[in-house]
Amino acid sequence: MATGQATSGFMTKQQAQDASLDPRSLASATHDAVSGARILFLVDELEAITAGGSERQILQMIDICKQGGMRPQICVLRNTKWLTEKIAGCPVTHFQIDTIASWRGSRSLLKLKSWIKAQKFDILQTMFTEANLLGPVTGRLAGVNVILGTRRNLNHPRPDGPSKRVLRWQGRANLLVDQIIANSNAVLERVVETEKTSRKRISVVYNGVDLEQMRPMPEERESSRLALKIDHDQILVGNVSCLRKVKGVEMFVSAAAEAYRHNPRYRFLLVGDGEIKAQLRQTIRMYGLEGIVCLAGAAKDVRPYLAAFDIAVLSSYAEGFSNSLLEYMACGIPVIATDVGGNREALGPCGLLIQPEAKQLTEAIYQMTDPEVRRDFAASALKRVEKFDVAIARRRMIELYAQFLSKGRVRKNHAGPMIASHAGAAARS
Repeated sequence: MATGQATSGFMTKQQAQDASLDPRSLASATHDAVSGARILFLVDELEAITAGGSERQILQMIDICKQGGMRPQICVLRNTKWLTEKIAGCPVTHFQIDTIASWRGSRSLLKLKSWIKAQKFDILQTMFTEANLLGPVTGRLAGVNVILGTRRNLNHPRPDGPSKRVLRWQGRANLLVDQIIANSNAVLERVVETEKTSRKRISVVYNGVDLEQMRPMPEERESSRLALKIDHDQILVGNVSCLRKVKGVEMFVSAAAEAYRHNPRYRFLLVGDGEIKAQLRQTIRMYGLEGIVCLAGAAKDVRPYLAAFDIAVLSSYAEGFSNSLLEYMACGIPVIATDVGGNREALGPCGLLIQPEAKQLTEAIYQMTDPEVRRDFAASALKRVEKFDVAIARRRMIELYAQFLSKGRVRKNHAGPMIASHAGAAARS
């Protein structure tokens, strides 16, 4: 992980070696550097805990901070009343800032700034588009010493994404951020391209998966397939995803129709919910695939479904770094994934990477029909996913927090009116 140059107050690995310290001493020193630090995660709004990887990733970040001895808190800009302290595992504060393009919205933003200032947070970490845009200015005006941005997807101008104008504003807001944390090199390059931000201001920390929690459970396979009415000689092709156009689930159904005509042993399962669910039901009926393609709905725990899969598919048109892909690999399932975003970084040669087209997906499914091919891909995926263990992500994040807390302490006595002036300029832009 690239986190910039070493700073005073934070012991680097080389310094630890020079001092004849073992890795455990280094880890202890890093833990001590962040212990007790108050960190606020500022987010837009979240659909539901079952809505997708980003929602679950926030909870994982909270757990990482708590295990590092930090004191995390979440602030939500709007809605998201389902997210309680019990679910999050930390205090949750809800604001209702629908827009700042009004007197009421501007007043709410000023209240947010005053609240953040009163709480005296050590770190502000922003997540999602509006928080990444508004958070740096608000945080600097509130006197927060360390501000970290987060990028988790391939933000680029498209009908359902941020406009070029918003991305220009984002680039200016980035000047107020100590570092941006991207979850893949693909996302890093997208930020450089669209937000005109220097690579030096971006660190890559891959998502982590709990390998112990997700380890394969052969004993659960039979019961799961029985519940899904999948016979032992049928090949279940599964896809865990939000039911949105960007996830390519319509392409998945189209490929299912062609593959089933080729081999009636195939069965298909979509685990997830979303805005095009009704449309998918119509498509399934149009193809005459009732009983062949099943929409299982959202699931808090996807492991029972994964245990039943013979082949796992990630059919997205765009991805940052997919949690579902890591879960497939950790469960020892052979994977077919579209070659977009960070999918190649995650899967490498340990699965089939395809262009996001129904024809290529169908052909990849044919390739996975051979049990020996599936076993080889499953074994290599299990080995590769070890580099994405959540323990590695935890260590890298804690090191990054320690580094920038050190920078924040050094800067604290020199910020003065310069930060307020800088924040004001960014706000006006």
